[in-house]
This record gives sequence, structure tokens and C-alpha cells, in this order.
Amino acid sequence: MRLILLPLLLSISASPVLSQDVPATPPVGAANTVEVKGVLPGPGFWQASKGGNTVWILASIRPVPKGMEWETIKLERRLAESQALIGGPSVKLDSKLGFFAKIGLVPSLLKARKNPDGRTLQEILPPETYRRWQNMKQKYIGNDKDIESWRPIFAAQELYEKAIRKAGLSNEGIVWPEAKDLAKKVDVPVTRPVITVDIGDPKKFIKEFNKRALSDVACFEKTLDSIERDVQFMAERGRLWAVGDIAGYRRIVQTDFSGACIDALVGSGIGQSAGLGDVQQRARSAWLQAVDAAVAKNRSTVAVVNIADLIAPGGLLDRLQARGYVITEPVYVP
Repeated sequence: MRLILLPLLLSISASPVLSQDVPATPPVGAANTVEVKGVLPGPGFWQASKGGNTVWILASIRPVPKGMEWETIKLERRLAESQALIGGPSVKLDSKLGFFAKIGLVPSLLKARKNPDGRTLQEILPPETYRRWQNMKQKYIGNDKDIESWRPIFAAQELYEKAIRKAGLSNEGIVWPEAKDLAKKVDVPVTRPVITVDIGDPKKFIKEFNKRALSDVACFEKTLDSIERDVQFMAERGRLWAVGDIAGYRRIVQTDFSGACIDALVGSGIGQSAGLGDVQQRARSAWLQAVDAAVAKNRSTVAVVNIADLIAPGGLLDRLQARGYVITEPVYVP
């Protein structure tokens, strides 16, 4: 998941619900970094079939090892045989402002990072959490005094980004951009269901946000948990995805911190008043409706969805199955 929280105030992408913590055993001998060389064979497709028509679902993932390459020929062939490409569920805020007007809001957005009451992280966080923060901050960020005045949710985001970068990982998407380019190459129409939330006057919205405290300590603590437990295995998870070993991918624990962070933002008073409280549910419903519409008229459709949102308990695969689709998992051949 990628929570880009400052731009979220103007343009928000629906973040996936990460897999819930489940008992799992990390691979024996897994190192802090996994060097991935050569072009990997690429992930397989889930098959969701109904009424004789099929949606081929390709799971996307991030972060991944920097420079990791995967073979896209299977995706290109599947697109060439299909009549549509559907992107994952997404949400955006509509401020009805032009580019330059949005640029003018940057100072206000930067101010939004800071706690509205002037308190520091040391004053907000439990002592043990603050001690953990200090240790990880020194390791990944260094002596940055200004960040001590940031809201926990923003400080956590900064720490997470620095930690994955130090681990040799990239948070840039590598699947959806490739899929769109290949769809254009084979002349397949591309759609992405988007829920748009009108926040009215963005200056007023940001001003109100700057006044409100967020219940974001849980987000902060779960992000620290993820950095401590998960970063060392993320490269291996990326490799498992790129060779199509979904069973191996599932065996590695991933801490769910996105849910707590999203709840802190959209579940806050300002988030609720802006109509953000149920946006993720609405975005997923819109995606399912887009799939239904595609299957009703197309023999074959390709969809790209974040793997965590796809395979989580109650996630999109489960919801497709509840709508009468027959789900077939990709077959991994070592």
C-alpha cells in the first residue's frame, strides 16, 4: 500500500486493504534484502468465470525490489484475446481547482502535517512507542528535529518510505502502467472505476483539517510494527509474486497498518463531514459493478487489482465468488 497522505487531501487513490495478520512462517534463511537478477517469469492470473465469460485478474504489488523485471508476454497475449482492461478501485477528491490554484495550496498542505495544538510526538505517543520511534528514526531518517512536530500519521508515512528505500525497494507501481501501455498497443479499451468526492472549497477543507486532531496513534504503532517485522521480507515477497508463487507469498506475514491509517484519516470528523467515511466500500462496489458489466458483454476481460485487496479475507475474490463467479487460482510451476 502506498499512503501519500498530503496529496490525499486533493487527489486520493483508494488504498488496498492489506492482508490481515495470520499465523505464518517466514522463509528459512530470509535475509534483509533479496537480490533479484534477470527477467522473472511473471505472475499468473486468477480466473473468475460466469455465464461462459471470464475475467482474468492480474494481481499488482508494491513495494518491490528496485529494478525488478518481469516477463509481460503473458499479459500482452491475454490482452490481445480480450475486449477490455479494468483497473483497480480508486477514489479521488474533486476540488474543482486548476493546476496552478492547487499549487498555491502547497503551503497550507505542508502546514497540515503538523499537530494542530503544537504538541510534539513525545507528548502524544506512549513512552515505549516513542522509544521505538527514536530508534527507527535515527536508523532511517537521522537527526530531523522538524518531524517531531508532525502528526503521527505523517511521521509514520515518512519513516515507512525511508525504510523501504533503504532496503532497496521501490514503491512505484510496475503492473498497472505496463498493462495500460500493452492495452493501447493491442487496441483494447481501458477503464478504471473511480469514486469522486466533492470536497467543495479546498481552502476551507484544509483550514478545517489543520484545526482537527486525528486518532492516529494506532496507525503510527502499526506502521512501526510493519517496518520492524515486514521490511526484511518485502523483497522476497516481490520475488515470489514475480515467479507466480502465490502460496509462498501467502506464507509470509504482513502487518495490516493501512486499515488503521485510513481509518484515522477518513474516519475523523473532517473526513466524515467531507463524505469520506465509506469511500473504500463504495469504490469496491463500483469495481464489482464494472466487472459485472464487462462480463455481461465480453467473452474475455483483463483486470488489474492490488494483491492485498484481492486475496484478503472478505476481499474482492471473496466478493466475486459471492456474486456467483467461479474462481480458479493461478497454477505455480516451479
